[in-house]
Amino acid sequence: MVEPVTEAIALLRVAIGRRNANDPDASNDILFGYLQRFIQYKMKDDVKMFELFGTLSFTIDETTTDGVYTFNEIGDQSGRFVNLGITAFISVLDPVDNSISWNRLPVYQDPGEFYSIWGINNDEILIRGYPTNMLFYGDQFVFRTLPEQAYLINIYGYKYADEITSEGNLQYDYWLRYVVYGAAVDYARDYRYDSESRSMIEATFKSERKYQLTHTHNQVKHSRAAPRF
Repeated sequence: MVEPVTEAIALLRVAIGRRNANDPDASNDILFGYLQRFIQYKMKDDVKMFELFGTLSFTIDETTTDGVYTFNEIGDQSGRFVNLGITAFISVLDPVDNSISWNRLPVYQDPGEFYSIWGINNDEILIRGYPTNMLFYGDQFVFRTLPEQAYLINIYGYKYADEITSEGNLQYDYWLRYVVYGAAVDYARDYRYDSESRSMIEATFKSERKYQLTHTHNQVKHSRAAPRF
């Protein structure tokens, strides 16, 4: 069962010792804001939740004149990714024989290295064909060779958590105590709790954070490492 946000707010009241819902410094709206900000802005840099890893998929085709695609051109889904890895795959979008053969697409993140191979300002002389390299830099994806038909690109990455609503649910129930105590740490700092109270809250947060790291580790360890030969 996915935990509702109302339960998270109730537990947050317990964590910070503000049980009175009429307290102007601990209204439901204020506490909801602390939960939302922790999930959206801090959690992504603290613990990489296994369930938030995903694939960014988009299509490139012969209509491009320079091989450059931006996040905005790809679509709204790209805005959900905190960062993208350097593992990408490419396949023909609509193969004639109805079979899909994925090939690894080498990804460059250094423009100097990429353009030292492909050159700069030479789009008009590039021959179209099967793209063999991709530059991922800033909010752009640059493909070389320029595609001569439609191809499907998949890039592995880490996504933002879904936004929550005050009447909604957390994305996963096991996030409850970790998210609540993460928000409680921020609240205690902002409202100048004494050092002893802050230490108690932070100690609980560290304990819950450890459980999250263990959960992610237990998921990842089942993925068998690929041999390097």
